[in-house]
Amino acid sequence: MALRMDRANLLLATAFGAALLLTSCTCKIKEEQQAMINQLRTSDKQLTADIKKAEGDKTKILAEVTSRQGEVRRCTEKKAFVQDKMNRWPNVWPDWNPNQPAPAMPMTEPQTPKKR
Repeated sequence: MALRMDRANLLLATAFGAALLLTSCTCKIKEEQQAMINQLRTSDKQLTADIKKAEGDKTKILAEVTSRQGEVRRCTEKKAFVQDKMNRWPNVWPDWNPNQPAPAMPMTEPQTPKKR
């Protein structure tokens, strides 16, 4: 029985020693690896800044495109209006009577600029 106990203690001590040996080893980073990590971090920061700048530019460009699309829409509406009137020439405004006198303009006194 004592022999079994010694073997068990020996086995336990060996397992404990192996575990201690395996866990006590630490990997040390090499200078080249640290330089590469620093370079990658710098590159990451630069790329993140570039992405933020590009997103800001994208927002500005989308606003400009929306503005230009509005201008194109208004121009198309005006063109359609003029084209419609040209298609109905000379009877463009059928409710207009050329023999009717022009409406009287209200008389107002000319305004003089105020002195300071």
